[in-house]
Amino acid sequence: MTSSEKNNNNKYRKEPFTHFIHKMDRMFSERPAKGMLQSLDDFFSSAKERSFPVDLHETNSEYILTASLPGIARSQISIDLLTQAVTISANHVDSLATQHRTQGMFQKDLSASRLSRTISFPKPINEKKVTARHRDGILTLHLPKVKGNRIEIND
Repeated sequence: MTSSEKNNNNKYRKEPFTHFIHKMDRMFSERPAKGMLQSLDDFFSSAKERSFPVDLHETNSEYILTASLPGIARSQISIDLLTQAVTISANHVDSLATQHRTQGMFQKDLSASRLSRTISFPKPINEKKVTARHRDGILTLHLPKVKGNRIEIND
């Protein structure tokens, strides 16, 4: 073993993570296998649920939540309430059927997607008085706040 190799080994013993960092730098400096990064990206992008835009306004007495769900029918939407959160989910199924009479062929394409969004609130909501309305692809929720009791401090 040469003196420079001994110095390198001693350096790695003194700093245990240096060897690991050196190996990681070498791994990322080399060219990855063709398509590996694209397949990882495809895997993680297909695993997550899609979301949708939400607008939230707060007044003294309630939260007003507006969600944009174009093309989603009322029957495909579910709303789950918790004390300080609401989850809006939608299961959307599209079906496209085409028939080619000249070729005697029938083709049907189905696509399904799940949309979900959970919104948390800083104050509890009154679950019994929540109202929801769906019109023209816009879901509007009125979520009244629970009114707390004020306590007076005595001398």
